[in-house]
Amino acid sequence: MTNKLIAGIAVFLLASCGMMPAPSVEQPTPIPTFTPAASSAQDPAANQIPALGGKQSGDLLVWIFSDPNPPSRGETTLEVLIADLDGKPVSDAAISFDIDMTNMSHGKNVTAAESLGDGRYSGDVHFLMPGPWRVIVGIEHAGQTTTVRFDFMVAW
Repeated sequence: MTNKLIAGIAVFLLASCGMMPAPSVEQPTPIPTFTPAASSAQDPAANQIPALGGKQSGDLLVWIFSDPNPPSRGETTLEVLIADLDGKPVSDAAISFDIDMTNMSHGKNVTAAESLGDGRYSGDVHFLMPGPWRVIVGIEHAGQTTTVRFDFMVAW
């Protein structure tokens, strides 16, 4: 009985001090490699719609990119590429980025994105700390409003 009590106390102390491994948590998908609109304008091949990684919301496909990549604490440029289901860029939308940590909310933090043309939109955001974050891309297009969520890790 005494050995079990001592072992139980030891496990409790190790767990409370953070010395036992945490249960495994699925890591968010990393943001794809950033191709700035300025460089894609000089290289038409770089401006094509990516084959993978986009998320569908209604009749739109949305990709997100960051610079730096992976995103890091501090200033980061987010860029989205929006296309219709036929792969044609959507250039007449109003876009916003709402960023927040998924494990510790910092409240609403919305940034309007500016159109770069060819279905690309860009905005600068500030990540307060490293860890798991979510970007909710708000899209207003053709009288409809929708959101697309992207989860990822912010580095130091």
